[in-house]
Amino acid sequence: MRDIYDLVQSEIFDKINTSVKVVSASALTSGNQNIEFCNNKWVRVGQYVKDSSDKLWKVISISSLGVVTLKKPTGATNITSKDVLNIVTPKFLFGTHTSANNELTLKRQKTNDILPLIWLIENIGEVEYGKQSVIERDSSLRLFFLDDIDPSNGLNEDFRKNVVSPMLNLKDEFLNVVRNNPIFKEYSSVDIRTITRFGNEKEKGVFENILNDNLSGVELRITLNIYKKNKCNC
Repeated sequence: MRDIYDLVQSEIFDKINTSVKVVSASALTSGNQNIEFCNNKWVRVGQYVKDSSDKLWKVISISSLGVVTLKKPTGATNITSKDVLNIVTPKFLFGTHTSANNELTLKRQKTNDILPLIWLIENIGEVEYGKQSVIERDSSLRLFFLDDIDPSNGLNEDFRKNVVSPMLNLKDEFLNVVRNNPIFKEYSSVDIRTITRFGNEKEKGVFENILNDNLSGVELRITLNIYKKNKCNC
């Protein structure tokens, strides 16, 4: 039986689609282009999207209608409708609060490119079924979809728009992979919680980060019903 960490990473996380299709593109104005994607996914202000020549276009703003303004990099060709761009690939994190913090610290020593992230909490539970069942096991998961905020420069509504909304879309992509993977039975429901400021808040309002970063995002609780694989009789 595969370890659930390996299964979630290879069967869900590694299959997340980071491409976005352009449905309309404006003329270049002051070095910027306004772009409409078929689906913005987790595009957010301050990050980059990559064109087919690996040029990085910075996201300047996103309108209330979802129109994305991109700053053209030096040497890039203007974006046109039907182009396919790639957005930032999320990172995968696994473990308890302490071990996850330690791992993030080690990763940050090598690169600052650690966000956004999908964090799978280690304390999960599983139920295994007998040989008469087509289901191998039910695995109850708790995950967080997180990206950074600047708590000294922004209001809660800014965090909701700029971080929570993109992380809801990342959660949707995660669930889309689950729905389209035949090793999982269709789930009946999931539990979702949006988090403006990720951490612990005490009765008197004292705030403490769970991870050593200022983050916002979404919590997902889901039970994966995992089908058995055909076994060979050796």
